[in-house]
Amino acid sequence: MTPLNTLAFGEDMFNLDQRETKSVKKEGRMSIFFASVKMGIQQSFNFKGMSSRTDFWFFMLFFMLLYLVVALIDEATAATTINLLDLPLGNLIPMGMVDSEVGLLVLLYRPIMVIPTTSATVRRLHDAGRSGWWALLWVLPIPVLGWIYLIPLLCKPSKIKPSTTPQS
Repeated sequence: MTPLNTLAFGEDMFNLDQRETKSVKKEGRMSIFFASVKMGIQQSFNFKGMSSRTDFWFFMLFFMLLYLVVALIDEATAATTINLLDLPLGNLIPMGMVDSEVGLLVLLYRPIMVIPTTSATVRRLHDAGRSGWWALLWVLPIPVLGWIYLIPLLCKPSKIKPSTTPQS
């Protein structure tokens, strides 16, 4: 059980005084979700900061939900599909192994979201005490196999304080 002045959210704990506890209970998880998404978008080009587990996973949830919406719109409206495996180096595109036939909207969405999702991953790794270079496991050496090692790293609790530098 958590104390009344602490809000348990996933595994992150937000220590709050009684005034803040009442406001968070009123606003709820949706406000935290939107705040995390806003921060993820605003810090798209920040590869040096840190991101909590809550902020990271809510931003990734937003990324996947938006991807689903774009894919559904693409499927409903676009008759033209492109086989990613036919593109130069197409066999190295991570999602090409999962879904090789994509429409134009999905093909545009993926590169646009590469920088925001990569920066969020790097910031999350910094918060977990790791080097941001571990984010390369999204695509290297073999895309899907790297995820098996990377996802548990992203789930780890914060290990360092903002004043220290991450370890490699």
